[in-house]
Amino acid sequence: MSAVLPAEMKASSRKSFRPEIQGLRALAVGAVLIYHLWPNRVSGGFVGVDVFFVISGFLITSHLLSELNTAGRISVGRFWSRRAKRLLPDALLVLALTGIAILIWVPRTLWQQFLTEVAASTLYVQNWLLAANSVDYSAADNGASPVQHFWTLSVEEQFYIALPLLLIAFVFAIRRFRWNRSIAIYSFLGAITLLSFFYSIWLTHWSESEAYFSTLTRVWEFGVGALIPVLPRLKNAVAKGFITLVGLASIGIAIGVFSESTPFPGSAAALPVLGTALVIWAGSDTFASALGKFTLIAFLGRISYAVYLWHWPPIILLPYITEHPLTTIEKLLIIVGAIAMGAAATLLWEDRVRFSPRLLGRARPRTIAAVSAIGMAIVLALPATGALIVRQEKAHFEEATRAIEAGTSPCLGAASLAEPGCVNPDLDGILVPNLTEVTDDNDNRSECWSTGGDPTFNSCTLGPTSGFDKHLLVVGDSHSNALLGAYDLIAQENNWRIDVAGRAGCYWTDVDLVQPTEALQDECAQWRDSLASFVGDNPDVDAIVTTKARRPLSAEVTTVDQDVAFSEVVNGMSSAWGKRPSLDVPVIALIDNPWLPADSLECVEQYGLDATDECSISRAEALKPDGLNEAAASDPNSYTVDLTDLYCGPENCSPVVGHVIVYRDGRHLTATYAKTIAPYLSERLRDVLAASESR
Repeated sequence: MSAVLPAEMKASSRKSFRPEIQGLRALAVGAVLIYHLWPNRVSGGFVGVDVFFVISGFLITSHLLSELNTAGRISVGRFWSRRAKRLLPDALLVLALTGIAILIWVPRTLWQQFLTEVAASTLYVQNWLLAANSVDYSAADNGASPVQHFWTLSVEEQFYIALPLLLIAFVFAIRRFRWNRSIAIYSFLGAITLLSFFYSIWLTHWSESEAYFSTLTRVWEFGVGALIPVLPRLKNAVAKGFITLVGLASIGIAIGVFSESTPFPGSAAALPVLGTALVIWAGSDTFASALGKFTLIAFLGRISYAVYLWHWPPIILLPYITEHPLTTIEKLLIIVGAIAMGAAATLLWEDRVRFSPRLLGRARPRTIAAVSAIGMAIVLALPATGALIVRQEKAHFEEATRAIEAGTSPCLGAASLAEPGCVNPDLDGILVPNLTEVTDDNDNRSECWSTGGDPTFNSCTLGPTSGFDKHLLVVGDSHSNALLGAYDLIAQENNWRIDVAGRAGCYWTDVDLVQPTEALQDECAQWRDSLASFVGDNPDVDAIVTTKARRPLSAEVTTVDQDVAFSEVVNGMSSAWGKRPSLDVPVIALIDNPWLPADSLECVEQYGLDATDECSISRAEALKPDGLNEAAASDPNSYTVDLTDLYCGPENCSPVVGHVIVYRDGRHLTATYAKTIAPYLSERLRDVLAASESR
């Protein structure tokens, strides 16, 4: 096999050092590093990864085509083994240490997400995991994992795997044609680049978060780098200087002007991508290459890969260790530490593994593959360890759940408050649900629930649909539906039919409720109209149970004056309840559960069973008025059911009661705790129904 390649390609492939590329690497990693620490000051620093993609496309494609031209073939094994020696030593070291740090310092509520991402990063599929989850990639404010930055390495690794195979397959496919192979290959790469670019624009429009992480929307950025050798070689110094200036300005504008609100990648990515390509095209003997020859810039460019690996984990992990947001001093220390660790990892670890004859310096591809597999397996053992711990805790949780439903576990959850002095030695050391799954411990069902963005009114039926003894409607917001598991047990116990309808931030009222967006406000109003019809269509029910969250008044109505706002909330409920088809149907106002701080789960993670005392807050703090008592007082056939004694002691309210975690987020009950309430809520509902019937 042979192929004629452009002369400039041969020249570029012979050069082992391109100072302008080292300068671009230094610029890219610096932009990313500062963006992740101060996103509001360098709002477009995320384009640094696009600079890396173009550089990789240029260098890797140049290398492969040069090998094809000189050797007549591409050795996939040697290519992949070189990539493994270059990338895996630092990557696996960072992943291993980060995995250990997660197990030591991160709350177990985040283990599943974080350790899954460690595994995905080890296997270089992190970007697809994030795309599937539609993660919003920003600095560090939305549950980002300490290995989230590995998505870029996953994209690059997939490029390294696919490109040589595509080139080999294409050369094989055209072997019977008398085409100029070089032109055919670059035409092939150009077609792929264009397809990826147009797909990136389309997907960014329809699903930006997915497009951000997709390999298919980023291929064109590598392709632009791959196509640089097609351009004519520049010889005029003025032209080279001008093109370099335009390229650097394009990158600089993207870094300074772009922000999280910029649709990306899409067409916007063309600015930093083409800017990078221009700087590389201009080549050496420009001020970009002169800058790249400065010792510090050249060194930062050389260690940029390791700096990128080391900079992100401490940004995410340090707040878990210090228990406070990053300070300016800590951010500066992270910069210094990332550069120091990047230098040490490159010089003392990566270079020794790559070049030492005692390690992998002279190893054959098979040996490198075996060592790589062993290293990856060791790192994957960390998520496996976390999974074993989670599985053991889950077994306790499932056993406790069965006991709750069977009524065979005394003193569990609400029973410990309902029966003072209750002791159950079988519960020693047990805390349920397990912390890794507590945030998902929710019995709500889609058929019982109307979600934001969907104006459809949904309702479901618990218990029998015929032959039932009582028929209840349960309506309200998410705090109402958090009790769905309890209502299900109550329906079974009493042979009741219970119809449930709920919506986030919406409840049974006539007042216009504040919502995050105008569209959601319209949906809430439409849902309340549908709820009124739902109540009107069931005039023969035995009772209507309603509840609402005790949210701040500013999150309910727009009125500024607190007293007036509270009156609006109360009057809105009274008005809606008064429109039920028969005033003989009692309204049961279920007082909302106490509210604890949003970080109560972190406190539970720290103190475990001792959180009952260590993480409690006073009743006064937890029990803000919700207006339900006042609304019920204005309706002659309304009753209140207050379960506060099943959440709180005489003075304080706690996130752990009777070996059960009460809240999954500080406000919404866990399904596990809600089920422990069921027998007591059932009894109180029966008492209210009896009182109503005796009127």
